[in-house]
Amino acid sequence: MFDVLYTILSFLVAIGILIAIHEFGHFWVAKKLGVKVLRFSIGMGKPIWKKTFGADKTEFVLAAIPIGGYVSMLNEQEGEVAEEEKHRAFNRQKIWRRSLIVLAGPAFNFLLALLIYWGISVGGVEGTVPVIKQIEHGSIAERAGLERGAQIISVQGWNTPTWDSVFQEAIPHLVDRGELRLTAKDGSGITREHVLDLSTIDINRSLKRPLDEMGMYWVEVPAVIGKVVKDTPAEKAGMLPGDRIVAMGDKKINHWNQVSRFLVDKAKKTFPLVVERAGQELTLMITPDEVEEKGIKFGRIGVAPKAPEIQESDYKRAVNQYSVLDAIGYSIHRTWNVTYTTTHALYLMVTMEMSLTNISGPVNIAVVAGKSASIGITQYILFLALVSISLGILNLLPIPILDGGHLLYYLIEAVKGSPVSDFVEAIGQRIGIMLLVMLMLLAFYNDIVRLAT
Repeated sequence: MFDVLYTILSFLVAIGILIAIHEFGHFWVAKKLGVKVLRFSIGMGKPIWKKTFGADKTEFVLAAIPIGGYVSMLNEQEGEVAEEEKHRAFNRQKIWRRSLIVLAGPAFNFLLALLIYWGISVGGVEGTVPVIKQIEHGSIAERAGLERGAQIISVQGWNTPTWDSVFQEAIPHLVDRGELRLTAKDGSGITREHVLDLSTIDINRSLKRPLDEMGMYWVEVPAVIGKVVKDTPAEKAGMLPGDRIVAMGDKKINHWNQVSRFLVDKAKKTFPLVVERAGQELTLMITPDEVEEKGIKFGRIGVAPKAPEIQESDYKRAVNQYSVLDAIGYSIHRTWNVTYTTTHALYLMVTMEMSLTNISGPVNIAVVAGKSASIGITQYILFLALVSISLGILNLLPIPILDGGHLLYYLIEAVKGSPVSDFVEAIGQRIGIMLLVMLMLLAFYNDIVRLAT
């Protein structure tokens, strides 16, 4: 019960901060441009708290429904306006002024991310030094010349003192499925540049397990069985705890991650599996069950690995940290990386090159909020930056009723010399609402499926 309450509280705090920042952008720019603001609301629906401030007697409101918010401005399209205040009405402003006010909301979301990444990079984030513990035979990493024991020094020219920094630099290129350039120092101390060809990766898996897709692993997990689940293909085939998997089909196995990768397209397909037991090799025939998670089907045999014995001395720690000035460039770079990755992923989903199961709704966001908060304040703040960028991008989509839809109307107005008609705007709003409802239903469906699997 406590975990559920903690997750809900973490979500409400996060969403409250992000909505407040977004709406404050609209509010602040409107005030600076002389537009009268009537209400600043965090949340939608019936107010549960209300207070009036300032010469304009602006209402600041906390509403009952925590998702969403709005800034209500003086507008002749929404009611009568006194003659002496018409110059302060939103609809009387020039296009560039209205555009700045609308754009300010998403802009403040990006600004929040920039400030977070700057502050975090100045303070430093500790992590594991990126030393490759295992290379899969025939993988992208091996073809690029990487070897076991090599330490990744930089990716795309950016220093990577920790595995987390490697992930951050690699993910945009995984989405692109282009080339990834990294510099690594091998066991003898020689530094070389390696180019990884990512054109063959599965985009739906790569964002979840980027290292696996490239065929390199940060922890040594031998292919030794720790548990065999009852009534599964593994038990029926005769596999036992303590068995070491030597081969699956015609593929040699030397690392646990290779097991799950091999099973991806082997559902309901029978193949020989070689295990080493008590110093002898045994060949078993096995037929994996078909399992579906997040829209992806794959094979599962019902085994879990034996927990590896991890020596702290084998996994050195480092801090990814920048000076106050260098952190400015890094924060811009990291914000751009997240923005590019998110927008490109949206494009791939629209073109059906990426599964729509990757769309998350409020339930999944709440779960991630709770998990990140439980890890520590740094991870929670980084989570805020990520969602803030996503919120900024979402609001810039050219969908009526979103900020991007309003900006589209202003662009049309600038081209044709007059605002779009009330009829067109009304139709646009209906289409926008329909699209958002469909998106929310899909997001909720994905959330439910994630919780059920």
